[in-house]
Amino acid sequence: MRDVIVRDDLREHVYLSVLAVAMMIALSSCSLFSTRSPEDPITEAGTYSQPDTPEQVIENIEAAVSEMNALNYRRSLSDALNFQPTATAEARESVFANWGRTQEEQYFTSMAAAASLSSGHGIALNDRSFAIVSDSRYVLDATYVLRVNHRRPDAPTEVQGRLRWIIEQGADGLWILTEWTDQELGSIPSWSDLKAEFIN
Repeated sequence: MRDVIVRDDLREHVYLSVLAVAMMIALSSCSLFSTRSPEDPITEAGTYSQPDTPEQVIENIEAAVSEMNALNYRRSLSDALNFQPTATAEARESVFANWGRTQEEQYFTSMAAAASLSSGHGIALNDRSFAIVSDSRYVLDATYVLRVNHRRPDAPTEVQGRLRWIIEQGADGLWILTEWTDQELGSIPSWSDLKAEFIN
């Protein structure tokens, strides 16, 4: 009687093993275990690198302008951003009286919306001079040419000037833009003029 029970157990074990192998073969013949083409990366995030160096802050701003990415632009700015417009823009526009990060975000978001259906945006920073003020404070001086192909007929699509960016390292070790001074070059519209148009 015991031999019969052992044989039945053995037969059941063999049956289950064969069934498991058959199921594996059936599953492997379908697409469940086959490789598939990788999906395209999510592009909504845009181009952004963790700002471990001052240069990466500059690169992130350049990429945000090129992509008109308001989120990444905002991520590069200090909560206590101090912006000093050109003398002409400050004398003409009252919006700069209390300009801070909030206004900077508002202008850029408005401009990005107006430029959403076009491409070819970009900023060229020329004649760069990079000064180390301290281990946690760097200063960039450069001339700029900014092009934004927006749909607002009352605002310039290209502006030029000279900027001074102070980039500082926070307690978390990451760098961020804390101070921004804009200077005009003759009578050419400046970045300050563009900001004034899109904050209104």
